[in-house]
Amino acid sequence: MANVVIFNGSPRKKGVTSQMIEEMIKGAEEKGKEVTVFQLNDKGVRGCQSCFYCRQHEGCACKDDLQPMYDAIKNADAIVFGSPIYFGRITGQAKSWVDRLYPCIDGKFQPRYPGKKVAAIYVQGAPGDTMFQDEVETMDNVFKRFGWEVVENIIVSGTSSPEFSLSDELKAKAHEVGANL
Repeated sequence: MANVVIFNGSPRKKGVTSQMIEEMIKGAEEKGKEVTVFQLNDKGVRGCQSCFYCRQHEGCACKDDLQPMYDAIKNADAIVFGSPIYFGRITGQAKSWVDRLYPCIDGKFQPRYPGKKVAAIYVQGAPGDTMFQDEVETMDNVFKRFGWEVVENIIVSGTSSPEFSLSDELKAKAHEVGANL
C-alpha cells in the first residue's frame, strides 16, 4: 500500500486550499493509499528553534505536533503540500513547516529521505497562474533539495474575485493527481 502525507499550510480549514486537498485525499484513498494529514495552523506546531539537533541526529528536538511528520515522510511514497499565497509568498505556517524540514537533510547536506513524489497546491487571490511563479519555483527547488520529484503543481487563481467558485475541472484535477501519486 502506498503512503501519502499531506501538509496543509492554510489557516482556513474549509478554504479553497483545504477543499483542493480534500479532493486529493479522495483520489488517493479511492486507489487504496493510506493518507496522513498535518494541519500546519494547529496550535501544537512550533517553528524551527535553530538548535542544530538535526545535524547530529535524525529528527528534530521540538516535541510538538509536527514530531511525527519525520516518520511519516520517511515512510511516504508521496507528499502533498498546499498553501495559499499571501503577499506573494506561502503562508507563515507553511514557511515554518519548510524550516522544520531541515532534518530531511543530513549533516553533510545530503537528502535523508529521497525518492518521494511531490504534488503541490497554490491558491492565490490574484488572477492568472503566473503572477507568483517565483514562489512556486522556490518551493520546487526546496523539494528538489530533499531529493523529491515535483510531479504536479496545481495553481488556483482569482480566488479574491466575488464571482470565484472552485470549478469542477480544478476539483477533478486534484482528484486525479491524488489518485496518481
